[in-house]
Amino acid sequence: MLGTRKESLQGKTCLVSGSGNVSQYTVEKIIDLGGKVVTLSDSSGYVYDEAGIDRERLKFAMDLKNVRRGRIKEYSDKFKDRGLQSESIPSFDYNPLWNHKATARSRAATQNEINGKDAEHLLKNGVYVIGEGANMPSTIDAVNRFLDAKILYGPGKPPTPAALPPRASWMLS
Repeated sequence: MLGTRKESLQGKTCLVSGSGNVSQYTVEKIIDLGGKVVTLSDSSGYVYDEAGIDRERLKFAMDLKNVRRGRIKEYSDKFKDRGLQSESIPSFDYNPLWNHKATARSRAATQNEINGKDAEHLLKNGVYVIGEGANMPSTIDAVNRFLDAKILYGPGKPPTPAALPPRASWMLS
């Protein structure tokens, strides 16, 4: 998508949610392409690493999640030297993970994870590239905001029709 603007991920700051296999390899690919990932999350909260998640820290996160089955907060406990921000995700009507300055957002971990308010935060904070890596991670309100803003948007796919509730069949047409 960035190629359509003669750009690359080189030097761009990226927000990534999740910390399982798909997120881990998304982070690895972004690093390979010269981008800087600053967030990871799990169901207990998220970490914001302003300096960027490098290969050493990614290796720790992979061991934490894949071997030790730990919580992402342990990442911030391990790397206290970097002034990390670690937060549980409160019961707000938005997710604070999506309210950080960045250029790109990739990989939303769950369906309907990003609502209209999250979309506003992403756009306000400079995100103009979105590549989704989950089944319909953005609500229709968020999708409409991305489309109205005319950003580079690669939507996630809907799950199989059998997995959709009956009223959601419009999403496939």
